[in-house]
Amino acid sequence: METAISKEETKAYDRGIYATFLGAFLVLFQIGIYFVYIPWNAERLQITEAEIGIGLFVFGLLNLIGNQTSGRLIVPKIGTKNSIVIGLLGIAYCPLLLILSTNYYWFLIAFMPFGFFVGLFSPSSQSQISMIESKTSRILTPLYHAAFSFGSLVGAFCAFFTIKYVDNPILIFSITGTILIFGSLLIYKFGLNKSFENLEKTPKFKLPKKSILIFGILMMMNYATMGIILDWSALWLTKDLLVPLYLGGAIIFAFNIGEISARLIASKMINKYSERIVGGYLTIAAGLILFVSIMTSNFYIIVFGMVLFGFGTANFIAIIFRLAIRITDEPIGLTVANLITLGFAGFIFGPALVGYLAEFLGLTFNMYLISIVWGLNGVALLVMMGRIKSSI
Repeated sequence: METAISKEETKAYDRGIYATFLGAFLVLFQIGIYFVYIPWNAERLQITEAEIGIGLFVFGLLNLIGNQTSGRLIVPKIGTKNSIVIGLLGIAYCPLLLILSTNYYWFLIAFMPFGFFVGLFSPSSQSQISMIESKTSRILTPLYHAAFSFGSLVGAFCAFFTIKYVDNPILIFSITGTILIFGSLLIYKFGLNKSFENLEKTPKFKLPKKSILIFGILMMMNYATMGIILDWSALWLTKDLLVPLYLGGAIIFAFNIGEISARLIASKMINKYSERIVGGYLTIAAGLILFVSIMTSNFYIIVFGMVLFGFGTANFIAIIFRLAIRITDEPIGLTVANLITLGFAGFIFGPALVGYLAEFLGLTFNMYLISIVWGLNGVALLVMMGRIKSSI
């Protein structure tokens, strides 16, 4: 790890940080708006929860392909910045394709490029942040994830107004897609130059070490269940709790408020209280709070509980990345790609399983499920931290 860097490197890394944060914001801004429109699109196409789950399964499958394409082929050759730009350009108009789909077949087809380019973007962006962290000894991953949360928050907030006042989804997603195009051009111009990256030759394929696999499985459970909030919460509120459509994004909004609050102060919390408390104990407490709030079936209590849940779970993934980068003996880009691939494997079985359970057991069951899984995730992370500490 570098302990002293030049002014030129500092300036380049700062520009890279801001450019990467911009990319993270734009991706979740686009996705955040679309997920609030899921009930509208499902009603338009007359598709069930299980069929939506199959669409998200397709998204996850292509996401895995994009992850490994990024980590093994594209980033080693053209660098993280260029891979981020390609990912953003590809994502830009995918939600527009989803709402232009004339039937379920084209709905599934539209999910393919969406999943692939999100998969291309995610490890490239995280690799750049992790590399800058290792060079500068700064805690950046929680702030990077805060940019995701802020994008999702702004997206859900915008969807609240567009659903209520702008009856033209095609116009909305044409505009948001164009915003992503302009954002990708800004990142290409001002992002981190390839010359500041230590791009290593990708080693031959081998299974990640045991600890990386376990971290990846924890991320897999994260992504498999986190989709319940992003993909299904609007449908749950409008269908099970009979909340008006324009309030369908309330849970996403509340969750992101909690996430952003925790991620902005993550560095201070980690330094003061340790990664065990921030990543483990807070996650367990958050799962318990969410479970109790759902039991009330009260919209306002559930929204407040979701704020606390977002706060408690916000830095779980960031701490997994920090721990994994700390112990890996492989290139950072490959380690990140492996973790994200394992994580996004949750989208392979998660959405389809959630859609099936929603159709036969109800969406409320899935909301209880997420609180239980996250409590167990917190316990598992504490166990892993103990094992890593004892092996050093």
